[in-house]
Amino acid sequence: MPDYRAPGVYVEELSAAGPVSGVGTSTAAFIGPALRGPTGQPTKITNWTQFTAQFGDYINAPRRYLAHAVRGFFDNGGGVAYVTRVGTATRAALELKDRGNPAATALVVRAREDGPAGNAIKVAVRAAQVVPDAKVLQVKVEGASATGDVVTLPTADDARKFAPGDLVDVGGTVAEVSRVRGRELVLTAPLAAPVDNKPVRTADLRPGQRRFRVDKPKGIERGTVLTLKHEAVTETVIVERVSGDTVEIGGALTGTYAAPPAVTSSEFSLDVVAPNGVLTAFDNLSMDPRHSRHFAGVVASPLVDVELPAEPGLQAPPANLPVAKAATALAGGTADRPDGVDATSYERALAALERVGDVTIVCVPDAVTLPGVQQKVVEHCEKMGDRFAVLDAPDAASPLAAGGVLDRRELLTSDRGYAAVYYPWLVIADPAGRGTLAVPPSGHLAGVYARSDARQGVHKAPANETVTGASGVTRALDVAEQGELNDAGVNVIQTFAGNARPVVWGARTTAPRHETAWRYINVRRLFLFLEESLREGLRWVVFQPNDLSLRKRVERTVGEFLTRVWTDGALFGATADEAFYVKVDDENNPAEVRDLGRLVVDIGVAPVRPAEFVVIRIGMSQGGSQVREG
Repeated sequence: MPDYRAPGVYVEELSAAGPVSGVGTSTAAFIGPALRGPTGQPTKITNWTQFTAQFGDYINAPRRYLAHAVRGFFDNGGGVAYVTRVGTATRAALELKDRGNPAATALVVRAREDGPAGNAIKVAVRAAQVVPDAKVLQVKVEGASATGDVVTLPTADDARKFAPGDLVDVGGTVAEVSRVRGRELVLTAPLAAPVDNKPVRTADLRPGQRRFRVDKPKGIERGTVLTLKHEAVTETVIVERVSGDTVEIGGALTGTYAAPPAVTSSEFSLDVVAPNGVLTAFDNLSMDPRHSRHFAGVVASPLVDVELPAEPGLQAPPANLPVAKAATALAGGTADRPDGVDATSYERALAALERVGDVTIVCVPDAVTLPGVQQKVVEHCEKMGDRFAVLDAPDAASPLAAGGVLDRRELLTSDRGYAAVYYPWLVIADPAGRGTLAVPPSGHLAGVYARSDARQGVHKAPANETVTGASGVTRALDVAEQGELNDAGVNVIQTFAGNARPVVWGARTTAPRHETAWRYINVRRLFLFLEESLREGLRWVVFQPNDLSLRKRVERTVGEFLTRVWTDGALFGATADEAFYVKVDDENNPAEVRDLGRLVVDIGVAPVRPAEFVVIRIGMSQGGSQVREG
């Protein structure tokens, strides 16, 4: 804070509120069966090559559609996706038992990939000692004299053999060294009597002591497990810190030692043997998370994960280390059963997807036969409030007959329009080179969303857009059929004369027919964009003083953001005042609201809706024809 007592001009820097930036709108999530890869774990990818490296190629027998959907997403303009594999395969595993209790598990080794291939991985455990033959350091110097709290040694070199904190025996009296000064040791307390020409040595270790020096300190660090042993006295300690050759332990010593004890450390090594016999060794590991060789940070294997069991044992170090074990194969890895993937598998994947914050589109192409799962996806999007479901209608279903597409549409509800349904399926070239095949359109449509967003913005309906990578559709619909489907909120993919590729010819959500506010995809996705952008952009407001200045800053920040949205064409109105309003004043923030720690900001926007029906009216005029669009 400047000192304003002297007259003059003072300049202060004020922290300005950051502008609200628009969040991304085209990151897709795909859930479904894959050839390999982690199950139930959303994995970020940015291209098709990454997908095949992580999850394998197409599944042809029986046909599965996740890979086709992801390929269609990238082919149509998608840039970032999260893929979550669902399946019934299990991971091979091996339990490593405690040294101190054969019934307790120290660590669990699991194959990183599901399936029987993990059963061919082997793991071995070896006992290790970073410090095999150290000893507690004892220094002895003859010819010392002492008066009060000062011990004088023959030379300064003799004095430097000791260190502050050392317990020393001066002529039979134990004292602690405070500091070393020239050839003198300054003690923390004066001696009871003078000493003349007596030896000074490091005192023997005793109960309650927390510090000692080691002759070979290399490899000792915080978290190291040390065992001290002399004759019948043995105890284990955990190192708290190390300074030079001085070791400080977490607890106090309990044993009495008549001579310097031997010092050894306890570690373990892990060998991972691949199915082809290649061995990778991870040496000198620790169970202590403070240690630089803690197993969790050192074992970086592409084949296995090493983790603590669900219920770790209660053994004290070093008994909690895994016992030595010859190379042993993991077991229990089983293959996927394509017919075993059920609603529970998808629900677990959706729960995992809740932890991924930047997803804005969700596709489940292989759940087309599971309407309950599709509805769970809709509910997931409603719960998260920042993403939109792109769903597929069954291909074999008749458009209008009982049990057909309309009946499926009735099973998918979202009062606020958090989903869209597409029909029919796309015809693409079979990647295996065997003619063509039909695939659900959701993955390709997610890519169309991304492409449309990039070109014109999220406020433009992702319709009247060509689908790349498809040569046709499985069923051509006439105008009457499309009218029925469109009115019910099923978006049709059409083919037109002169255009070899299918065109998206619908832009409606699954909102009820009477819920016109959320009828269109672009309106729902625009609001998701606005809400998430404001949520992120106003985070700085939290815990600011709730005063008039804050209101003005918030109003200005939000107004500037919405003005940019309006000028981009996303809001309807000839002026900004017609397009939106921002209200943050005493009316919506009375004293009782402020007393609750709340700041209420009311925002209204006029979204642009798509020109779904273009009506051309032609009439006769005296001078000829007259054309009006309405």
